[in-house]
Amino acid sequence: MSGLRALAHRETATAPDAAQPPATSAGPRPVGIVSASVPLCVGVLVERRYLSQAQPSGLVAALRARGCRVRVIDPEASAVRVGDDRWLKGLDLIVARGRSWGLLCRLSCAEAFGVPTIHRRAAIAAVHNKAEMAVTLAAAGVPTPRTYLGPARRLGGRLRRSGRGAALVLKPVFGDNGRGLRVVRERSALERIRWPEPVALAQELVAGDGRERKLYGIGDQVWAVERAAPLAAGRAPARRPAVVAGAEGPVATPAELALAAACRRIFGLDLYGIDCIPAAGGPVVIEVNEFPNYTGVPAASERLAEFVVRRASRAVERRP
Repeated sequence: MSGLRALAHRETATAPDAAQPPATSAGPRPVGIVSASVPLCVGVLVERRYLSQAQPSGLVAALRARGCRVRVIDPEASAVRVGDDRWLKGLDLIVARGRSWGLLCRLSCAEAFGVPTIHRRAAIAAVHNKAEMAVTLAAAGVPTPRTYLGPARRLGGRLRRSGRGAALVLKPVFGDNGRGLRVVRERSALERIRWPEPVALAQELVAGDGRERKLYGIGDQVWAVERAAPLAAGRAPARRPAVVAGAEGPVATPAELALAAACRRIFGLDLYGIDCIPAAGGPVVIEVNEFPNYTGVPAASERLAEFVVRRASRAVERRP
């Protein structure tokens, strides 16, 4: 069991119904402290599959280095009684990473008791549901590929034919991390397909130059990271090395900055990633995600911690 996973298990195993103080850890620097004797206490609510990833592990370490107390909460490690807020005791803010029903229910509880959260449950649900995401992006006028919704076998008429063939990218409505994507070029393939959900979301495969741009946002700061587009050749997604953002790396263009600001606003996100494909008419948004790993962003954990500390400090200052 990894260090963060073990810590989450230990801290959540007895917290909901036991009158015990939360586990704490203070870092070496007295930064992010409300007063000389009361450090900020941040809850990191994290789905189990993310416990070993770069985030939120990096955020947890950076918060502790700033003198914050951090309580890692794994929603799968324990049960809570509805209406009992003892598991929230002492928390100034909750940062969530994950989309499981258990995590979303915990967020609902936190919101009901007035604990500030990053993000709100509704914001995470809006980008988890790719159908809702597509509708929201289209209504806001954000440039996206032509997108269709319907039973997978009924999407054959939407295949666009050209000299190079046609392609649709089928996505599960509740998929993530590239799981379940299918690239389909022929109507016959769609008629034979076995799709696990009653409705599929289908996007026309954008004919770019083989590059994908990932826009990472922390508040109003945005970084661009570039990599080979996973579906450029019509194959299933594969992990590709990213070009690091920074002084010698790619810089977000004005059009990309405008897209990032629009997506942040319409979904209510503060920590987000946007998958874009450069196209002749400008960048096209493929997908929006909340709280990514920030792969390729320099000092990402420290930047995340700075943002979280500011938000938690404001929440404490606004208390009656």
